[in-house]
Amino acid sequence: MRRLVADGAGHVTFGDPDFLNGPGHAAKLVRALHAEFPALTYDFTAKVEHLVRHREMLSEFAATGCVFVVSAMESLSDTVLANLEKGHTRADVQVALDVLRRAGIALRPSFVPFTPWATIEDYVELLDWVTSEGLVDQVDPVQFAIRLLVPPGSLLLSRPGIQPFLRELDGPGFTYRWCIPTREWTHCSAR
Repeated sequence: MRRLVADGAGHVTFGDPDFLNGPGHAAKLVRALHAEFPALTYDFTAKVEHLVRHREMLSEFAATGCVFVVSAMESLSDTVLANLEKGHTRADVQVALDVLRRAGIALRPSFVPFTPWATIEDYVELLDWVTSEGLVDQVDPVQFAIRLLVPPGSLLLSRPGIQPFLRELDGPGFTYRWCIPTREWTHCSAR
């Protein structure tokens, strides 16, 4: 950090998605960072479940320079979240957003709106939620176009919930194709 600040950094990113796996360590780190570089701002990546579980820490993160948090929300659909085994629900997503707002920290969510379990209604609901929550400027546009990739070796391959949707392996693309042939839309993941 000292080298980065010496080179002119005014903001740093803690990119490890397990930043709050060790909440005590994370708190010590940002306290020390803020004590030495009080003008330095930072962001970190955290799971929704960790933001909810460690909500009492968020105001201290804000006070030590945290300006935003990246979190892989993936979907607002509890069906999709259960199939992805994310460890959080739509209700948890709302709690995480609310506690971050109360702390004065912006949320930068990431999404995977196109999965075998998603519906058109899920997609419209996601767009409406982002708009109604005032998150349009905090969501990178690409987040509305991401499709689930299922590479060889993925844990998803062992789950019965994906089997009806799987198609052939696209070797050069290093992913299994998947389709939704029985819904109101027909979608196959493709290059």
